[in-house]
Amino acid sequence: MGFKYLNKNQDIFDGDDGEDVYANAKQLQARLEYFESQLAGLKANAPVTERIKNLLEIARIQVERYKGAQAWEKAFTAFNVAQQEELWGLAVEACDVMFLSEAPDALVALGHALWLGVTFPIDPEITVAMLQHLVEESPEEADTRAVAAATAHYITSIRCGADDELTFFTSQMLASVADKHSHVNDQATFDLWRKTLKLDKPEIFLKKLSGAIDQLVGEKWWIDRDAIRAKLDENTH
Repeated sequence: MGFKYLNKNQDIFDGDDGEDVYANAKQLQARLEYFESQLAGLKANAPVTERIKNLLEIARIQVERYKGAQAWEKAFTAFNVAQQEELWGLAVEACDVMFLSEAPDALVALGHALWLGVTFPIDPEITVAMLQHLVEESPEEADTRAVAAATAHYITSIRCGADDELTFFTSQMLASVADKHSHVNDQATFDLWRKTLKLDKPEIFLKKLSGAIDQLVGEKWWIDRDAIRAKLDENTH
């Protein structure tokens, strides 16, 4: 079962399945021109979210057109505007597009998406999609896959509740990772595997996730994490 975050506004110009390459190229061009005109037509007092969303639509289309550099440019602009306005959900979406652009710093963008998506209570569907990227980018035998899947299930359990469909999906995702990681195929073995890797202890697997994110980003942080943490601490007291 595959899960991806899907932009809900992308069907404006969607055509029928089975279109030939030429028709699809025309469709993409039409969508591109539409959103470029929308962006250009924004008034000075338009909500900042409109600017960000149009930039992201253009960037997503450029990803579909295999124009990675152009996609990155638009998505990075959207990211900068979003972080200035503390619109963290949109900032994560921008990072997702940068990751999908396959630009040289795509994994740096993924690291930012993961950090922000776990730190802030954004739409859990988006956070799970970012964690699934990490699962897919990691070798099957790597503990990072298990940590990412465990975090996804932890996030949905908190933000959605135990009975939510997304929580069920992340439980299946974790089971799939366990099977590929250690050939786990029954409940008893799964429970042992989970305890052995300490995936039942959020304080441990979240610290491991933090380490994996640091490896992805290195010294290329575009945000001030200390300032963000300080503000979050201030707001919780």
